[in-house]
Amino acid sequence: MNPEQQIQQAQRRIHHIDVMRGEAAQLDDIAAQLMTVQRYWNAPNRQLHLMAALEASRSFWHEIQAALAGATLRLPLDVQHNLLILSVYADSKIGQCESAPDTDTLGSLIALTRTLAGSLKEWREAA
Repeated sequence: MNPEQQIQQAQRRIHHIDVMRGEAAQLDDIAAQLMTVQRYWNAPNRQLHLMAALEASRSFWHEIQAALAGATLRLPLDVQHNLLILSVYADSKIGQCESAPDTDTLGSLIALTRTLAGSLKEWREAA
């Protein structure tokens, strides 16, 4: 491999790590929003905050789905497959939280969001 190819490969790797870092931070923010709603479940403005947090979550998962569909995520095929499964699961939990809000369903969405954020951080550190 010539030096130019090595530089290009290193730049792609750095860009990939930066993207992962950004996605992990975005997931942390979404999890924090969801946890705040859960913490203040009986607040009079809960529905407003819940809908905003769920929309942020849905937007993130739809971005993941679009990236998978557009083949723009440079991840191993099994990781892409698992992300697709997670995104469909998250979408179902978001729908459940919208139609029949309860703290247990919200808790499972929070756990999923935090777990993926943690996994992305670990993956970034391993890279």
